[in-house]
Amino acid sequence: MKRSILTVNTITIGMKAKKALSKRGIKSALVKIDSSKTQMGCQYGLEFYEKDFYDVISILRANEIQYGVYEPK
Repeated sequence: MKRSILTVNTITIGMKAKKALSKRGIKSALVKIDSSKTQMGCQYGLEFYEKDFYDVISILRANEIQYGVYEPK
């Protein structure tokens, strides 16, 4: 199954996002993104199944968790 990644600025925000998703039954993983592959330098990513994309966005917005789209260089 394909995976998607949304970026978060800190590991703390990533952990909060992972917990919010887990409460709704969505499996995710917090991953470190290589700073040479991002436009913003050092970041963390929230990795999840692509099929859950719209649910993930909805949950993050409902919990006021800021995220970005992972666009590798």
